[in-house]
Amino acid sequence: MKVLDGIKAISAIVRQYNDLELNQQIIDLTQQALDLVNENARLTAENEELRKTKDIESDIEYYVDAFVTRKSDDKPIKYCAACWVDKKKLVPLQDKEWENYDCPLCKTRVIDMRTWEHRKEEEQHV
Repeated sequence: MKVLDGIKAISAIVRQYNDLELNQQIIDLTQQALDLVNENARLTAENEELRKTKDIESDIEYYVDAFVTRKSDDKPIKYCAACWVDKKKLVPLQDKEWENYDCPLCKTRVIDMRTWEHRKEEEQHV
């Protein structure tokens, strides 16, 4: 905010001369400085969000069955791959039955074929 402090100091000096045009230029300059400060804050937040997304991306493990997991999770949680790819949102899939999962956000249905085939083989042997 040093820029705004400098503009305020100049503004105080200019007011002493009672120059309306110069005062208007100071007001315009102040507004431009505020716009730049706000833009900087927005870009800083956006940059932080992109960094977080990049960190998560390096932690994602993709599967053929339209879900992703995070390598750092203690217990693997299945997340919707469609939501991750489209919106960069990690949406946990809701476990239905027989390794069927639904995404509560985009309504994608996912079947974990590896587990499903394994269970089917076990049932045939019983």
